[in-house]
Amino acid sequence: MSELGSRGARVRRRVSAREAVSEHLGVRDVVRSIGPGVITGGADNDPSGIASYSIIGATAGFAQNWLLLLATPMLIAVIQMSAKVANVTKSDLATVLRTTFGARIATPAVLLMVIPSVITMGADLLAMAAALQLITGVRYIYWVVPMAAIMAVVTIFLDYRVVSRYMLGLVAFLATYIVAAFLAKPDWLDVVRSTFVPQVSLTPGYMLAAVAMLGTTITPYLFFWQTSGEVEEKRGVQQLTRTNLDITVGIIWSNLTAFFVIVATGAVLFSHQTQIRTAADAARALEPFAGHYAPDIFAVGIIGAGLLAIPVLAASSAFGIAGLAGWRRGLGRNPKNAPQFYIVIGLAFLVAMELAVSSVDPVKALFYSQVLNGLVAPVMIILMLVLTSSRKLMGDFVNGWLTNAIGLAAAVVMVLADIALSYQIAAKGVPS
Repeated sequence: MSELGSRGARVRRRVSAREAVSEHLGVRDVVRSIGPGVITGGADNDPSGIASYSIIGATAGFAQNWLLLLATPMLIAVIQMSAKVANVTKSDLATVLRTTFGARIATPAVLLMVIPSVITMGADLLAMAAALQLITGVRYIYWVVPMAAIMAVVTIFLDYRVVSRYMLGLVAFLATYIVAAFLAKPDWLDVVRSTFVPQVSLTPGYMLAAVAMLGTTITPYLFFWQTSGEVEEKRGVQQLTRTNLDITVGIIWSNLTAFFVIVATGAVLFSHQTQIRTAADAARALEPFAGHYAPDIFAVGIIGAGLLAIPVLAASSAFGIAGLAGWRRGLGRNPKNAPQFYIVIGLAFLVAMELAVSSVDPVKALFYSQVLNGLVAPVMIILMLVLTSSRKLMGDFVNGWLTNAIGLAAAVVMVLADIALSYQIAAKGVPS
């Protein structure tokens, strides 16, 4: 902690927290501030996340909308803390965890982020392939390897600035779900009422949907990606206002997208009691009720989401492992200068491809990965609160009381979600 703490002290001497957050931004500055935060928000809505939101809409209608609204400031606060750690210490999250808490805490934290991330990559590849089959008629199995190969080449061999522009462009694909929601013709008064007036039902289906909502929205790999993205961008504490704005825009856009996924599926599938297991199922089920174009629009969103999220999942895993091991790392580095880092990215893609084409049930694999995310998330939030409340590490940039309160609330809500999930497993068994 001494090395990173001394960095925090040097940063404190260069610029105070008040100076960092008092920057006035014009319209052009707002546009230029868009970067890792928006990518983080977009990556949160990967194809598996879209599947989870679709299932929530199909099984609970609009009843979970208020919980999505509640999760939004929580996720913003946690991601902003992640960014602040990077901008003060100039290090990625895995390195900060290792140098602050030691390998005994850092190692399980990183590994329990990497394992569900790679499983999610496999489930996402399968979801993208199923969406392409829906559009083209070509069997999904033929799409897995080409898609994974293209994304691996982009992630490994292109410079970070090119990759980041590619990712920012893909965020726009999420707008397809706004179109899908309007095609579904929901009762907008009911949508608004469900969003702002909490509806709580102590039934197994409702509780499981609530757990899926939180586990899908607040996921640990986002914390690692955000810190790494800030290090790549080299924004520093002088641009904290821009960073916080970037993150706020990204998370709001992410959860707004999730909102419209739930609205689209809730309006159509819940009212007709349609059972789905994947995002592709949701796309197919929309056609009889929302029109011929609805499935294609929904499927295009799945493909765009996967093209954005899978490289982020792979890079987050590599940043975690490399930071833990002390290897050279960075998407801005040439593969020859950071071979271990890029080998981990390549291995993540290979394992994900194997999961996607194997006999492993992707729905069960995704369920287990979400369980791991749900267990790790509150622990990671607590560790983040400890880091960002340390004056030795953060200097003048320690958390205020509001950030600590929101972060603690997020950890408590996630723990309650874990308890609810454990209860459901004990009572009903693992979902089939």
